[in-house]
Amino acid sequence: MKNRLLTFAGLLALFAVLGKFYAPPLMAQVRAALVQDADQPARAPFQVTVPININNFTYTPVTIPAGKRLVVDYIAASGAAQTSGAYIQPIILLNSSVAGNPSCLYYIGPQQSSTTPGQYYHTEKTTIFADSLSLSPAFAGYTPTFLAFNVTISGHLVSVP
Repeated sequence: MKNRLLTFAGLLALFAVLGKFYAPPLMAQVRAALVQDADQPARAPFQVTVPININNFTYTPVTIPAGKRLVVDYIAASGAAQTSGAYIQPIILLNSSVAGNPSCLYYIGPQQSSTTPGQYYHTEKTTIFADSLSLSPAFAGYTPTFLAFNVTISGHLVSVP
């Protein structure tokens, strides 16, 4: 009887010692499972439509929340442009800046509709990072008598480290 009691006490002591040394890694694994990926695109989707036209040749800013960086994944543009001259090519300028660095310009030249002259369309999958972003109209060819576009920007927001 005394032998069984000592064996039982020894097993309890062994479990206590093993529990002491193996419990922290188990807790670390549990804590790691509770961390979430805050920068996953689906957690902070972003979409905005920016109207631009010939009456406003200044940059139109896109509001990006403080402490966030916009990752532009897709751009879609539709609009119209006309000229009294022979040819016009509307251009959409995207001006982005990251971490206070000098800005970078992206030129988007929409294609004219083959069935409706004067109508222009453009869709593009892209990746543009921006802490600040603004859009402006531009053109090549003759001066437009009319130019108006709606530019839709889709993407997601990530936390700035």
